[in-house]
Amino acid sequence: MINKTKYFERGKASLKALLFLPLAFGAHAERLPSQPQISTEGEGSGFNLTACTRCHGVGGDGNTAEGIPRLRGLPFTYLKEQLQAFASGERQNPIMNSIARTLSADDITHAASFYTQLPPLFQPLGTKDESTNELAVHGRWSENIPPCDDCHGPEGKGVGENFPALNGQSARYLENQLQAFKKGSRPSGPLNLMGNIAKKLSDADIQTLSRYYSGSSPRDTGGQP
Repeated sequence: MINKTKYFERGKASLKALLFLPLAFGAHAERLPSQPQISTEGEGSGFNLTACTRCHGVGGDGNTAEGIPRLRGLPFTYLKEQLQAFASGERQNPIMNSIARTLSADDITHAASFYTQLPPLFQPLGTKDESTNELAVHGRWSENIPPCDDCHGPEGKGVGENFPALNGQSARYLENQLQAFKKGSRPSGPLNLMGNIAKKLSDADIQTLSRYYSGSSPRDTGGQP
């Protein structure tokens, strides 16, 4: 008969080893040369910043009320891959799908480079309530749900090129994206982690995580998705 305790601990250890990879790659990425400083007005660029600023703002801060994400300071590779996913329809959003399909490969490179050069802004999370940050900081290993911070860094400030900052995004945006991962309407990311994890989260889990990383409370979001 299988020893369930030993089997569970072995599985937990294996998953922890797997989750260490983003941190290792992230540390390495920080030592690599930064992305080239590409101007949006560069020769041969068809990228029009106005198309982005209408929704994401001049400084790439997004729109909290509308659930439009902050782009400033997000990793170059992550931004480029998301635009490519919108263009192909792999990631679904009617507005972004229609815009991304008009972009050339150079346009996507210029857009990603522009926003990754802007300094990130992080939100003080501050909460010490374990019921609020339990999943984010400690995970739920009984269901093989790792801590979000294991991949996205302490307080969700991002790690490397593939694990973006969650900190400072609006609760509405974060909740919408976790639901999208859960439903399969956006790519699952490296190692298929987000799709597998999101499917194990309840709606209450998703709301709690979203509010935690946005630095907001239930009354700040009005309970809206």
